Amino acid sequence: MTVLDLPVIDFGAYCDPNSTAEQRQAVDQAIDKACRHLGIFFLSNHGIPEELSDQMRACIRQFFQLPLEEKLKNDVPTSNLRGYMNASNDNTPASRPYYETLGLYPPVNCFSNGLSPQIDPTTPKAKLPTTPDALGGQNSWPSDEFQAKTEEYLRHILQLKNRVFTSIAASLGLSASSRKRFDDTVFALSLNGYQGITEADISKSGANLPEHQDPGQVDSESISLQVQDRDGEWYDVQPIADAFVVNVGVILNRWTGDQYCAPLHRVIHRSENPRISAAIFTDPSFDTSIAPLPELAPVGKKLADQKEETFGEFLLDWVGEMTESKY
Repeated sequence: MTVLDLPVIDFGAYCDPNSTAEQRQAVDQAIDKACRHLGIFFLSNHGIPEELSDQMRACIRQFFQLPLEEKLKNDVPTSNLRGYMNASNDNTPASRPYYETLGLYPPVNCFSNGLSPQIDPTTPKAKLPTTPDALGGQNSWPSDEFQAKTEEYLRHILQLKNRVFTSIAASLGLSASSRKRFDDTVFALSLNGYQGITEADISKSGANLPEHQDPGQVDSESISLQVQDRDGEWYDVQPIADAFVVNVGVILNRWTGDQYCAPLHRVIHRSENPRISAAIFTDPSFDTSIAPLPELAPVGKKLADQKEETFGEFLLDWVGEMTESKY
């Protein structure tokens, strides 16, 4: 399959306090162009310490190397977004799922008081984050060390997210009120493990992780990732050392009135060696509108004509459409 040459955007100007306005504007223009074309690009010189990234990868790798019965201790049966999940097929032993993930999503504190409708928020049982919320049971951490390292990593990712969104908002010419949608966000994580699959596996199940779009705003080894272009053709993505793959999600596509593309992508891991990845999703708070931003609403459509829907409503509908089996 043909390898797709994605844009590689040097983000150093946003990490260097001595950079000029012209240097940052060049970054803004590059990100804007990439988001409008295919909605996916590499981000290099991003400011995340390499040592911390290596430590985070080591934690993920160690978790997926555990016996299946140990990993299953982190199952959250009441949630499709939290806890350990896996998928196998007839060609892979149950102990070697071809796709497995540890999902992490913070407590939903701004939707129905963060609790499921069945829970009376005035009772002693309603104490977040120990009780189920609208997304089910809370995160299951493999260890205190794993949690501490993940939270340290996310503190650095938060700074990067703020800088990337500052760049996007500048290129779109957003007002202060519209920029607030970018500020009130949370991180969802999908820490993934992939076993190598054969051509027989591919002909039967298609992929380790089937084609999909990501629900949020943006996301962050061997060739495994594939992206579909505007003509419906699939291309391999060659990884670049120390660079993040960033892609537009469905919500950013909606906020921009379809100006930014949310690409279909999938994972097919042809290798004898397992692969890991960390997908970080930047989601709006549950009560944030997903209608187009006022300055980016499609021409000829009034904002009053747009469906008023919050991200919480959107995500719960999306979760409801997921298959009953956990990946």
